[in-house]
Amino acid sequence: MKMPNMVVTTIAAIVIISVLGYYARDNARNGGRVGNNDIGLELGVPIEHKLTDYKTTPLPVVLRLVNNTADTMPLTADGPCKIFRYFVTTTEGGFVQAARAPEICEETQTRAAIAEQDVIEEIRQVPLDSNRYQPGKYVLRVKFWNYEGTASFTLTE
Repeated sequence: MKMPNMVVTTIAAIVIISVLGYYARDNARNGGRVGNNDIGLELGVPIEHKLTDYKTTPLPVVLRLVNNTADTMPLTADGPCKIFRYFVTTTEGGFVQAARAPEICEETQTRAAIAEQDVIEEIRQVPLDSNRYQPGKYVLRVKFWNYEGTASFTLTE
C-alpha cells in the first residue's frame, strides 16, 4: 500500500523539525557552559524578574566557577572587595549601574584555589537601583575571581 504524498511530506517535515530542535536544544544548553579542559564562570539569573516599588530590587545571581581541567587552578583578586564585581547594561550596551566600592576595603591581594574537576558555587544578590530601571531587557556582566560571565534578564512590572 502506497502512502499519499501529503502523509510522506508531513512525516518528513516532522522528522526534520525534530532533528533541528534536538541540535538547537543541545547548542542552547551548552551555550553558557564551560567546555572540557577549561575553567570559567557560569551565571544563573531569573529570565524574568519583577521590578519592585522599593528603593532597591534584589536580583538573585547564582555564580558557578567551574574547573574542567586536570589541575588545581590558583584564584587571585586585588582585594576581598574585588572578588565579586558587576555592572548592568541595556541590551544595546548602554550603562545602567555598577557595583559600588565599599568605603573600607583591604588593598591586599586575595588568593584561593579551585581543585581539578571542581565547582565553586555562590548565590549573591545584585541590588538594582529601582529608579534607574524601566521594564525591559538588560544584561548583567559579572567578574568573579577575575573570571567573567554575562547573563540576560528581563524586568517586568
